[in-house]
Amino acid sequence: MHENCGDRPLLGAVLVSHGLVDGGEIDEALLAQAESGRQLGEILVDRGAICRPELDRAIAGQSGLDLAEEAGFGSGLRAQIERRHRLRRDFRI
Repeated sequence: MHENCGDRPLLGAVLVSHGLVDGGEIDEALLAQAESGRQLGEILVDRGAICRPELDRAIAGQSGLDLAEEAGFGSGLRAQIERRHRLRRDFRI
């Protein structure tokens, strides 16, 4: 798997480096992407490999951005969703 496209890291490399998926999951999703033309992140979300907030954070990280923590009503909801998804994913393994 390539790590970069120009000066931007590839989404799969970002997700693997954060420990959200392994290389095998990326390879399977890339095959599905080649067949369907769908976006890699959407395939991984649909398969339950990652949750939407994890995808959002990885996409922001590709550009060197960091998603600001939420403030006000619903603060911490994104982190709670990510924790819940990790627990479910770890329980399946």
